[in-house]
Amino acid sequence: MANGGRKGLSRDEARALCDRVLALSKAGEARVNVSSGWRGYTRVATNRITSAGGSENISVNITSVFGKRQASVSTTEIDDSSLEAAVRESERLAQLAPESPEHMPELGPQQYGEVNAYYDSTGALSTEARAQAAAQGIQKAKDAGLYVAAGYMDAVAGSEAVATSAGLFAFHPQTAVASTLTVRAPDNLSSGWAGDEGNDWTQIESERIARVASEKAGAWRGATELEPGKYTCILEPTAVGMLMSRLAYDLDTRPADEGRSYFSKPGGGNRIGEALFDSRVTLLSDPARADAETAPFTESGEPISRTVWVEKGALNNLSCSRYWAEKQGRAPLADPANLILEGGADSIESMIASTERGVLITRFWYIRGLNPRTIAYTGLTRDGTFLIEKGKISRPVKNFRFNQSIAEMLKNVEMIGPATRVAAGEDSSTGMPIVVPALKVREFGLASVSDAI
Repeated sequence: MANGGRKGLSRDEARALCDRVLALSKAGEARVNVSSGWRGYTRVATNRITSAGGSENISVNITSVFGKRQASVSTTEIDDSSLEAAVRESERLAQLAPESPEHMPELGPQQYGEVNAYYDSTGALSTEARAQAAAQGIQKAKDAGLYVAAGYMDAVAGSEAVATSAGLFAFHPQTAVASTLTVRAPDNLSSGWAGDEGNDWTQIESERIARVASEKAGAWRGATELEPGKYTCILEPTAVGMLMSRLAYDLDTRPADEGRSYFSKPGGGNRIGEALFDSRVTLLSDPARADAETAPFTESGEPISRTVWVEKGALNNLSCSRYWAEKQGRAPLADPANLILEGGADSIESMIASTERGVLITRFWYIRGLNPRTIAYTGLTRDGTFLIEKGKISRPVKNFRFNQSIAEMLKNVEMIGPATRVAAGEDSSTGMPIVVPALKVREFGLASVSDAI
């Protein structure tokens, strides 16, 4: 892959590969998706680097369409005979597939916004640099008193392209990196966590990750039970991000129009235009946002542009598939590619100082949906949960299972911190970019005590 030192296919290389595949097609319509590039990782466990590696790959996905029948086949072999075999197989399967009543024709040429998401700091990230960052976490854990560190660094660099038989071509180079660290006491009775995610390796604060994870593990030592109930809670940005990333999938017109969503209007239709949340809540997506860059198009080549979903508490937009848009007589709108909850000026320290009695939560784990009509989720707190009394952290407390409506949480906001990019996945792989603040919210449902660490 000759791309001026960058990982992945260049625009010209990707286009040439797409053209080769489309020239082989005998289907009524065809689409080609090409992903190419490098992925590198470093894993830490029991205070040592246990594995590290990297690989470069090209993947070609071919979609063939006959009328309303379609099928897709992927291959990592790009010689002529392998590509032709994959095209023929996708055509054979498409002709066997049942008709889709919601099939939409492949898109023709589109206009896309410019997004600069490739950072050489990540694309050129070496195994040695990752090892040095990992060593900081290991040393901090040891310095904290024989604590045990486990972590994962995951970096990707490359490009993606999509082309159709209708004349569409889109290309996007991008890098992304995530680094997370969990530090545990040897007796497994306390743990701490910290992490970062971004496009640019220079924005990953390895020293802070190492320090905060170790400090949390030490501070959470000796956790005792606190009675369950509804509490004023201060959610650190990662905790907020882990919930808001779930909300991204609820911002959809169709389930709202069909009465299956919190955003459904009684009697039919949706609640666009209604004030639903605290007036300080503004939620948007923007693929060109400097701290959350991502591709300006979907897998099918549909453009993604800046969209405000919630503005000053009022529902402003819901995504809408091409099929549902045509059925409803409106314009389609792509799903969020990233999610940004605009921040405020309140520090976590000021949130704590203003709290008579409440709970500070580092992050969540094992989050699962309960009710789409209320956007309710359940899960566990993890890696640092603390009781606040009279404006100060008074003691560490055992974890809780929470049951909470995200909609109610966004109604009950009391204070908002500055927004920051967070590692919001339950694993440590790079995912949808999430930029959120810490929140102080009232009446957060901590349903039962958990002995899980």
